Amino acid sequence: MGGPVLYRGKQVYIQGEPLFDIEYSDQLLIRLLEAFNPEKYGRRVEQINLMDIDPDKLTPAQLDRIAEHLIQKALTGKPEAMVAEARRRLEAGETVTVEALAEEMTEEPGHTGGSREGQATTGVVP
Repeated sequence: MGGPVLYRGKQVYIQGEPLFDIEYSDQLLIRLLEAFNPEKYGRRVEQINLMDIDPDKLTPAQLDRIAEHLIQKALTGKPEAMVAEARRRLEAGETVTVEALAEEMTEEPGHTGGSREGQATTGVVP
């Protein structure tokens, strides 16, 4: 709401009622239109089924974002060393599975078998 209408420093009255200057809010009008007529003025959200997306048509940046999201979901709550190892292997172009990585990470501290140095690992434990 605006302030009172003044003329020569005095409040203006019409039929005994004070006159006020009204200020309208564009944002309020937008929100009211969205609320009362959402089909016409509502926010438009495009929903895409991920199963319908052709990965060959995605940009490398989009593929990286999807991969990062999936990695975060798969490794949530896992030790930081496991997350770092998964990232290292993915950057090297190796195949990584969470199950195999978890098995290897639990195996390594007490590993008594032969040395694994020099072996190529693909993230899948035989």
